Amino acid sequence: MEKLQIKLEKWANGGYCLSHHDGHAVFVEGGIPGETVDISLTKQGNKEWFGFVNSVIESSPLRVPSDCPVYLECGGCSYRHISYEEEVKVKTSLLELMFPEWVGKVEVVTGPSVGYRNNVQWQVEGGQIGFFAKNTHRIIPDSSSHCKNVDKRLLIENPNDFAILSKQKPNQTRLPKTQNKANSLSLRLSQNAVVQYEKEETKFEFLSTKLTVPAKGFFQINQFLMETWIQKIKSLLPKDANVLELFCGCGTIGITLRDRIKSLYGIESHEKSIQYANQNAKANGITTYQYAVLDLYQKHIPKDLKTFPTWIVNPPRAGLSKGIIETAEMLKPKEIVYSSCNPSTLRRDVTSLKEIGYEMDHLSLFDFFPRTNHYEVLVRLRKRK
Repeated sequence: MEKLQIKLEKWANGGYCLSHHDGHAVFVEGGIPGETVDISLTKQGNKEWFGFVNSVIESSPLRVPSDCPVYLECGGCSYRHISYEEEVKVKTSLLELMFPEWVGKVEVVTGPSVGYRNNVQWQVEGGQIGFFAKNTHRIIPDSSSHCKNVDKRLLIENPNDFAILSKQKPNQTRLPKTQNKANSLSLRLSQNAVVQYEKEETKFEFLSTKLTVPAKGFFQINQFLMETWIQKIKSLLPKDANVLELFCGCGTIGITLRDRIKSLYGIESHEKSIQYANQNAKANGITTYQYAVLDLYQKHIPKDLKTFPTWIVNPPRAGLSKGIIETAEMLKPKEIVYSSCNPSTLRRDVTSLKEIGYEMDHLSLFDFFPRTNHYEVLVRLRKRK
């Protein structure tokens, strides 16, 4: 691995610091702008190089000791060498670079920066359990016992057993046999217990709403910010809203906001999720919601859904398809409330929506993923009159 001494220039997306050397942009993990560092290069392309800090020659006053013994080795976190307060400033400034008209106006919402994850996927191989080292299939010893991001109930002290905990008593279950190949153990908090969410359904209760998520079903991971996020979405909706909810999953957003929503049509590509959405609506006393299975990346939204002037969209990292943008141009919803886990695709989609007559009037950063380079962004766009 080639070594290089370099001076770091500025923060970049992805948890990197940017520098330049011999005509190449160099993206460095574990550094802070202004520092002079020794790095090891992990990838050398024609234009871009990537590396990580080995040692610090001239340190920034912002640098703090990492509280994780495997920081940068596992690759899960990006900012454990600065304070959490500084991390939030970095994320906010990077978001403002994407939306310069919002500099100084971004609403930032944070919560506890440790123990926030309500699920985890541990890798299991050869009697070891934990996270893979970055860009490898080598398990980092003991990583399953000390990850700061994971709720303590999901940590595993003993590689041979894990506890399914409840407030009453723990119930011991053996780890699955690996049969000489890598397996994973996917755990999620379910009310007061822990379940293997790849195999079992999960139950949540918040904001006077009971939800059941199917096995392998998606649910937001930050247990501390879920209610705040839902309440902010509520504040962005008109009263008695008629809502088209795209990428609705098992119905989480619309069902939780049933007191604000008059009628709703939810679309999701996974049939099992739609089955659970219907069940969740019924369990919460809802009779006016409809749900349908449709792959929004492959097929257009039906034209007869023009009767739903408010859209709620919560897509995967890929963002909205060209077809969804075209449908928005045709159906002309009055407002679109868009929650994104990928600011880059959000910026692309906002640009496309502006071209067909929408203006963004709200932008908030929800730090669902403290200490990592990821965060959630919530925006509202309204049709220009």
